[in-house]
Amino acid sequence: MAIPKLSEIKKKGEEVFKRTPCLWQLQVAETILERKQDIICVAGTGSGKTLTFWLPLLFRDGIQVVFTPLNILGAQNVSQLNGWGIKAISISAETATSQNLKDIEAGKYRVVIVNPEMALGKGCAFERVWQNKEFTSKLISVVWDEAHCISAWGSFRKEYQDAGWLRTIIPRDVPYLVPSATLSGKLCGDVMGILEMDRRRTKFIQRSNDRPNIFIDVRKIVYSLSSFRDLLFLIPEDWKPSDGLPKFLIFFDNISESIAVAEVLRARLPDKYKDKLVWFNSNNTHHFRETRSGWVSTSRTLR
Repeated sequence: MAIPKLSEIKKKGEEVFKRTPCLWQLQVAETILERKQDIICVAGTGSGKTLTFWLPLLFRDGIQVVFTPLNILGAQNVSQLNGWGIKAISISAETATSQNLKDIEAGKYRVVIVNPEMALGKGCAFERVWQNKEFTSKLISVVWDEAHCISAWGSFRKEYQDAGWLRTIIPRDVPYLVPSATLSGKLCGDVMGILEMDRRRTKFIQRSNDRPNIFIDVRKIVYSLSSFRDLLFLIPEDWKPSDGLPKFLIFFDNISESIAVAEVLRARLPDKYKDKLVWFNSNNTHHFRETRSGWVSTSRTLR
C-alpha cells in the first residue's frame, strides 16, 4: 500500500483532528505507516506526542494498541477519540469482561488502550487476544505511552518486565512507538532492552523537553514534618474566593499522610470550597477517578 506524503498526512490530520501537525509528528506517523522501523520519540509534556498515535489511523484500516501506565489517561483518550468518530475502548480490571475481549478480537474497536497488568505475560486477560492471528494481523502499531515507566516502574509493576514476551507473539513488522518526555540515555537503553528493540531498525526523534514554566524551587523546612505547616503557603491564610487560586499538585509516597495534608489545607477554606481540594490514590473508587481526576487535565482554578 502506498505511503501518503507528509503533506497528505498533514491535510487529513487538520480535517479530522482540527489541529495542524508539526513536521516531527508527521515523520512519526510516516515511519509507522512504512512499517520498517520502531520509533523512540522524546518530546516535552504537552507537545503533541499523543497526536502521533492517531494519525496513522487515518490512512490504514486496522487497530492501534496503546499501553498506558494510568487507567485515567486511557479513559480520557477514549472520550476524545469517540468525539472524532474513532471507536476506542480502555481495558482495566473493571472493563476486562469476556464480552469486551471478544469485541476486541472481532475488530470492533480501532483503538485499544490497556494497562500492562491486563495485557502482558502468560495468563493475562489479553493472552487469547494476542494469540488470535486475525487480530494481530490488523495491528498498525503498538504504542508504549509514558515509556520511561517500563524501566522506572518495573520494580513494582512486574508485568512491564514481561514486555519482551509480546515480540514473540505479534508479527515482527508491527512497529513499536515508544514516546516519553523523560527518556534519558541510560533509561532509553533499558527500555529498548526490555522491549527487545533492535537499535539498527529504530528511528530516534528527539525534541526539547524544556518547559519554561516549570522550575525548581527549594524551600527550607522550618516546622516539624508532622505539622504540615510548611505547606500552608499553598492556601494563604487571608485567601478569599474572589482571589482565585491556581491549581496545585502535591505528591506523596504515603496515602494516609496525603489525606492528612489535604484535611489540613481544607481547614483553611470556607465550607463551600472544601470539596475542591481532593486526594487521589489507588484506594479511590472507579467512579471518583473517572469524574474528579479530570480536573488535573484542565486549567480550572478554585473559584
